[in-house]
Amino acid sequence: MNSNKTMYRISLGIFCLAILGAVANSIVNYSTVAETFLKLGYPSYLIEILGVAQVIGVLLLILNKGQWFIEWVYAGFFLNLILGFIAHLVSNYGNGASAVLCLIPLLVSYILYKRMEQTEVGKNKIGDINYNV
Repeated sequence: MNSNKTMYRISLGIFCLAILGAVANSIVNYSTVAETFLKLGYPSYLIEILGVAQVIGVLLLILNKGQWFIEWVYAGFFLNLILGFIAHLVSNYGNGASAVLCLIPLLVSYILYKRMEQTEVGKNKIGDINYNV
């Protein structure tokens, strides 16, 4: 259990650092990122929207408040990375390797999050008596 929590925190930390690094890169190198977005077929105003959404998502993952929010944050990041990878493949501009490299710690942290969630539910159920037979 303790090793699951440690691995979860490490993978989540790697993922959060990668996402915050991408947001910082979008701010520092805005013109280059805007040019890349245009080559991929996306409007450049999407950079600000994605940046804000990613920062909010990282904060929600770190704070870990509310299971419903966490599930949606993981789903949003998963779709963002998969669609970014597909956009790179379809446009023949880049290979989308950064999306795949970010996807790995995201999936690892999600699997470990679900595993820890199940063990906590199991701990709460021990000692409970089910009278609804």
